[in-house]
Amino acid sequence: MSEKVLVSLEFIASLVTSMGKNYVTPRDLSKVLGVSTRSAGRILRALETKGYVERYSNRAYRVMMRAPVPS
Repeated sequence: MSEKVLVSLEFIASLVTSMGKNYVTPRDLSKVLGVSTRSAGRILRALETKGYVERYSNRAYRVMMRAPVPS
């Protein structure tokens, strides 16, 4: 049985930014976090809703420097 681990989206966003890439894929993130590519895809979608990344293509997300300021 797998163990659940809770990590803040802000922490993951800072990790993605520190990767030094303009674009990140679920595969890239899965290698860094040690999770499945499916879980990494879910994390990237959550980061997208918070404005930390923007979907670029079917497989890649563009890394934003920081979340946009809410209006």
